[in-house]
Amino acid sequence: MKTSKHQICAIVAMGEGFEIGYNGDLIWHIKEDLKRFKRLTMGHPVIMGRKTRESLPKALPGRTNIVITRNPDYSAADSLIAHSLEEALEMAEKAEGSDKIFIIGGGQIYEEAFPLLDALEITHVYDSPNDVDTFFPEISIDDWELTEMSEMFETSDGMRYDFESFRRLDN
Repeated sequence: MKTSKHQICAIVAMGEGFEIGYNGDLIWHIKEDLKRFKRLTMGHPVIMGRKTRESLPKALPGRTNIVITRNPDYSAADSLIAHSLEEALEMAEKAEGSDKIFIIGGGQIYEEAFPLLDALEITHVYDSPNDVDTFFPEISIDDWELTEMSEMFETSDGMRYDFESFRRLDN
C-alpha cells in the first residue's frame, strides 16, 4: 500500500500519559504548538477523522485535507472524503507534497495508522488536565528513535512543554 517515497508522520500534542483530547477537542491550546503544526504540515496532505475535521472552523489552507468517515453521505468544504485509512492514503499519495503525509487525529485514526507510521512529531506537554478521554497509542522505546528534542518551554500561565521528533527503527 505504501511506497518508500511517501513518509507517513503523525503530528500530535500529548501529555505524559499519552492523553490528547477531551470531548472531541484538544486539551491544550499552545500558540507555539499551533505555529509548529502549521509550519510542518504546510504543503503536505493531512489525514483526519470526521470529528477532528468538525472541530476545525474550516479546512486547513495550503494542504490537501482528507477526512475519513464511515458515513457515505458525509461532505466537508474543501476536503476530500475517504471511507477507510487505505483509501485516504491512496488519495494522499496522489496529492501535492505527498513526500510527507501527516496523520493529524483523532485517537481512532492515530490508532489505526500507528503501524504504518514512519515518523512522529510530538509536542510533549508536562502538565496534564484531569479531564481526558482520548489517547495516542503507547510509544515503545524499542521501536522508535528520538531524533530531535527542543529545549523546555513554558507558557505564560506556567504550562511546560517541548517538541520531539521520532523515527521508527527498522526491525
